[in-house]
Amino acid sequence: MAENTEVKAAGAQAAPAKPTRRRGISNETVGTTRLRFSHVDAKPNGLFVGHLDDVQLTKVDIKEDSAGMPSFRGIELSRLVFTFASNEEDKAKRRYQTLSFLPVESNVNTIPGGKEEWKITRIFNYLKHILDVYVLRGASMTAEMEDALALSFEDFDENGEYVSIDPKVVAEAWNKLFANFFNLFNTAKDGAPAWKTKDGKPIPVWFKLLRYVKSSKSGWSEVDRGNLAFPTYPGEGVIEVFVQNTAPTIKLDATREAIKPMNIEKNKKPNLSIPGNPGGVDMGTTAAIMGSEMGMGSYGFGAPGAGVDEDMPADIF
Repeated sequence: MAENTEVKAAGAQAAPAKPTRRRGISNETVGTTRLRFSHVDAKPNGLFVGHLDDVQLTKVDIKEDSAGMPSFRGIELSRLVFTFASNEEDKAKRRYQTLSFLPVESNVNTIPGGKEEWKITRIFNYLKHILDVYVLRGASMTAEMEDALALSFEDFDENGEYVSIDPKVVAEAWNKLFANFFNLFNTAKDGAPAWKTKDGKPIPVWFKLLRYVKSSKSGWSEVDRGNLAFPTYPGEGVIEVFVQNTAPTIKLDATREAIKPMNIEKNKKPNLSIPGNPGGVDMGTTAAIMGSEMGMGSYGFGAPGAGVDEDMPADIF
């Protein structure tokens, strides 16, 4: 009995004390809402100047009773979040804008040639655009990069027909791809982040934010409830390294892109914003996801010819 008592006592000593979670004020407490960009912050060319302030790989739980992404219900998804900011020295005066990506479900419509294949290709195009700006700088991707940034499942056969894949496998593949991108992006410069200079300062960039886009099918529509947000598709480019006294190659097309407030007829689009993603639109889905995990917001689509495929369904514009 004495021996058993000693073993139990030793085990009790080895077990770490569970920290007490108390409510209070800490460094994680958000005192005020971050300021958003306004059209008055734009340069004369309609673009904005700032820097990539943070890159995060976060988690999202899709609840069983959520209205959207039905195959992912009950599954934990990764979300890749890029936070851009203006360049004021005083951080309290900076404007912020996020650009984030969620996994896309696998189904008969999202395979190559499917009517919703663009849900996947726009994520790939955006992440490649970000790689081009910060990492590749005109170079080609290596075979190792391509392998790390490819989905590890094939949901179509040699005839191009849909092959059903377990949603958990799909989610895991996307989570791995996002994790690989995150790791590559944060170690691309000899172990240092690609978005910072050698002395650790964020690289200044031009970037495009839009309030409205114009479609030949339905006229002007809001990108994010009338707020400024990144275009859904990178098109001819939405981010470019800032070079002093050099005009950027990316441009605002005033004929179908607008940053100033105006009165337009409200269009009906699904609510897709996620808490913890203020001032940003997630690029991973077009289905409404309701419940405590989701907040209010609208999903913006770029105008045809500006990076969005012409064969996208007319009802999304």
